[in-house]
Amino acid sequence: MKCVRAVRPAYKISNAPIILRSRFSSAAKLQQTDPQAVADSFLSKFANGKTFSRKQLLDANQLRLFSLTLDRPHLWPGSSLLAKSLEEAEPAQGTPIPPAYHWIYFTPAQLPGILGLDGTDASFNRMHHLRRMWAGGSVEWPGADPASAQNHFLQVGDTVTETTKLLSCVPKVMKDGNAMLVVGVEKEYHDSKGNLCLIDRRNWVFREALDPSKPATSPKKPTELSQAELDERDQGKIVREYNRDELQLFRMSALTFNGHRIHYDKPWATEVEGHRNIVVHGPLNLIAMLDLWRDESVKQGLGKTRDEIIYPRKVDYRATSPVYAGEPYRVLLDAGTLGQHTDAQVEVRSNDGTKCMKGTVSTWQG
Repeated sequence: MKCVRAVRPAYKISNAPIILRSRFSSAAKLQQTDPQAVADSFLSKFANGKTFSRKQLLDANQLRLFSLTLDRPHLWPGSSLLAKSLEEAEPAQGTPIPPAYHWIYFTPAQLPGILGLDGTDASFNRMHHLRRMWAGGSVEWPGADPASAQNHFLQVGDTVTETTKLLSCVPKVMKDGNAMLVVGVEKEYHDSKGNLCLIDRRNWVFREALDPSKPATSPKKPTELSQAELDERDQGKIVREYNRDELQLFRMSALTFNGHRIHYDKPWATEVEGHRNIVVHGPLNLIAMLDLWRDESVKQGLGKTRDEIIYPRKVDYRATSPVYAGEPYRVLLDAGTLGQHTDAQVEVRSNDGTKCMKGTVSTWQG
């Protein structure tokens, strides 16, 4: 039997399949087209109150695999005393889905030929095949008020309706003179009884598609701070450390059905998009911030009236710089702002000092 050696893709247009070459050559050029006209075409296609709805069963196995991928054998901080490990069994029917874990459901459902050259789905992007980047947003849990007599959460085993609409599309010019589109999208999630459980607003940035035949230059890795410098920087913070590897990022991409090459294809990430390694998913950093917040909130005695199940009222977040596989970073929670009636400041910082994401977790009052 012959052993066939895997060959790294070169990402040259001349060697690409015809469907990719055709798609790339027909991509919209923001620099050669009026960016406002492109923005107007987005709005005319998706705005004017038009919404897109779909239903999905929130199955237990998907949630089980995701929590294990996060290295959390139990979904909730105190559930180790109440249920078996997720390594042994799926979460029970009716189990509330933790904050922001809804990202593993309602994943893109498109044929391969519709995907962009970079692997991204064509949602709100079929007309122009631009390059989409994730910038931030907010998530609200209107049904989680602890003062309410009845709460409404996304739960395992329920059939949920997701309704999506375009909120805005604004053209902007960056410092280097290149144009981009800033697109706001809102998703509402109602349970099978029609109760509103979650509102997810996402901000996307669309830029011109990259030409894989033109190699990019990867930046050098900055020098990491010493342990003493890190400890001094993070005084007054509750700290959780991470160092994501390629396997975890692959599993994250698989469970969210995210085909964006920057998360698993190192040659594409470094040679085409100019990163120094594959990129940690933005939602993974958001979830890390929320997981730290709820774990520490439970330690302070919050949420115990609901078996330590606790949700914030809202989280606002913004991604400011990539996090890379194989590089240590920290999630920092301001200990002074952590409390039942105080908004908590939380951020992601790499060990070289770069601020990668910042957020505000708003709690319920009263």
